[in-house]
Order: sequence, then structure tokens, then C-alpha cells
Amino acid sequence: MDLALEDSAITDPETRSPIENQNRFRLSKLGGHRLIASFDRKDVAFVDYLIAKQHIKYLFVHPRYQRKGIGGRLLTLAQEQIKDAISVNVLSINEKAVLWYLGRGFKVSNRWLEHFNGKKTTWLKLIRSDVTLQP
Repeated sequence: MDLALEDSAITDPETRSPIENQNRFRLSKLGGHRLIASFDRKDVAFVDYLIAKQHIKYLFVHPRYQRKGIGGRLLTLAQEQIKDAISVNVLSINEKAVLWYLGRGFKVSNRWLEHFNGKKTTWLKLIRSDVTLQP
């Protein structure tokens, strides 16, 4: 599988053809960085991260492309830019994501309740202090 990675903080996404832009992720980066993974000219995954806050805002891989190492590669690339401990907030009910991060050396550092979709929901702050890069 050939995978193209793009740092949209550097590359202007509007230079892509209209077909490629149809399904473009429309999340504001708010001063952060975004890496986008593409396969066969389709965006299949992305990671948004803040270097100054050492934090991953979003890491998403389309379900058809999961379990192929794409998320791990995006995490590693973000970690290479952050170069220190890194954190991410995850809904505790998203067991698949929690287990994925725990399997990559993250540890739970905090837990809190917050309204999400009209219900009180538990969130977890996960932190990886060991910056040994692992896919």
C-alpha cells in the first residue's frame, strides 16, 4: 500500500483538484498542525496536533483503512514534531481508542465528567512520557 502524507500547515489543500477536495475534512486547525494520509488520491486519515501544548487534538483513520499501521505512523510523525511527552483526550466509552493508545505506551493521567451529546460522559487524558517512537 502506497501512502502519501501531507502536512497541511505547509501545503495548501486548495491546490488539490476539485475531486480530491470533495470529502476534505473540515475541522479548523486553530493554529495547530495537520498531517493527512491519502491512499489512491483519497484522504483516509489525519492527525491534528499542537506542538506548543504537546497535545493531539484529533487522530482519525477511516474504518476501512484501520489496522494497516496508518494511525501509528501519523502518531509517530506527530511525536517526532513534538519531541517530548504527548497527550490526548479520549472518551472513556471509546474502548477501541483507549486500548489503542494504551498499547502505544500512553497512561491515564486524569479523568473528568463533561456533557457530550446531552449526557454526562467520562473523558480520559492519556499521556505518553516515554518518547521512544513506536508505530
